[in-house]
Amino acid sequence: MESIKLWFQDWSDACEYAKECVPDLSFVAPGEPFSALASIAAACFALWWWNERAGEQPRQLESSVPSADEGRHGELERLLDRARAVRFALKKAA
Repeated sequence: MESIKLWFQDWSDACEYAKECVPDLSFVAPGEPFSALASIAAACFALWWWNERAGEQPRQLESSVPSADEGRHGELERLLDRARAVRFALKKAA
């Protein structure tokens, strides 16, 4: 038990010595509330950027690869236009 106390005392003395040797750099880091807000803002920005980047990748893939169903969609559009024209003509005749 005495050796553990001695170890902690040596560690404490080393920490005090290190604090005396380290130059004062407190002007580099802002105060605690501001550093916390800055870290939260940085985390939010990183998440937003990651989300935006993930959203761009599928769009780039869609625009670079033509759809195999484009021909079918064109045919369906023509059929829908014809059905709408027939319905409009029936309403106009009634």
